[in-house]
Amino acid sequence: MVKIAIDAMGGDTGLEVTLPGIVSFSQSYKSDDTEFVIYGNKSLIDKFFAQNPGNFNFSVVDTGCNVISSDENPIHAIRNSHGTSMHEAISAVAEGLADAVVSSGNTGAYMVLSKLLVGTIDGVLRPALVNVIPTKKSKTVMLDLGANTDCNAEKLFQFAKMGNAVANTLLNLNYPTIGLLNIGTEKMKGTEILSRTYDLISEDSTLNFKGFVEGDNIMDGSVDVVITDGFTGNIALKSIEGSVKLVASILKKEIKSSYLSQISYFLGFKKVFKNMCKKLNPSLYNGAPFVGLNGVVVKSHGGSDYVGFAHAIHTATELVRKGFIENIKNSLGKIDE
Repeated sequence: MVKIAIDAMGGDTGLEVTLPGIVSFSQSYKSDDTEFVIYGNKSLIDKFFAQNPGNFNFSVVDTGCNVISSDENPIHAIRNSHGTSMHEAISAVAEGLADAVVSSGNTGAYMVLSKLLVGTIDGVLRPALVNVIPTKKSKTVMLDLGANTDCNAEKLFQFAKMGNAVANTLLNLNYPTIGLLNIGTEKMKGTEILSRTYDLISEDSTLNFKGFVEGDNIMDGSVDVVITDGFTGNIALKSIEGSVKLVASILKKEIKSSYLSQISYFLGFKKVFKNMCKKLNPSLYNGAPFVGLNGVVVKSHGGSDYVGFAHAIHTATELVRKGFIENIKNSLGKIDE
């Protein structure tokens, strides 16, 4: 049985997304071996499930309306975190009461609390937020996506090691190609930190380093792993999501622009359009684990819908089933050797 702790109050809309997300997960994914421990306002949670019953096992731990808001300063949030839904959900993993935790809450507070309560794998400087994104060729691992906005060369070098391990585990790649995100591919381009990182990765023979990559290389599948700091990575990821929404919006507008366009859509383009939207739907890639921690901690996008939250839960259950933490420890150990 896989036990998942849910921070039900976190995110931009809290219970409006997290609870329907749990129900959606039970309907869309393999859930017969999944049990939930839900942290939040018990009266509201019980009321929802009385009206929307699902085929899954769950228990509720009442934390009232104690929540860390998305715009709260992480340091202030941590000082006042005891009793909040996020703190108690993370504590469940730290105390062995749950196998994984999922939250849509404040990213900075979530990362620091997880590091304090769950702890990091020996030797890891900072946990990184990582996700798998679709590309022209297949899929690419990208990190960091927002956990560390200010990184030195040593941290970025370790992200390369961890990204290599994630690709080993999640994409089953023995020797994944690695690229370092920059404003150009030439060696002299970029900051001093990026230049130093380039040298550190190049000197490690266990890493299949392909040099610098640019923003347009993220989606073309040029490399299996893209390394960057959390500030740049978060902007890049949200730019990609925005571009996908723009393309979908333009296509919908063009389809409705004339009778001929509508006829063409219903005669043959409808299926193609739906398949394209499904493959590029950000919700179906939602759920980014913090790699480097001693437990499975998954971050759901704060503005995600219930479909995205369901996928974040799916990501957490798959990581537990695949023995993600042990695989990462083993892979990092092999790289260090």
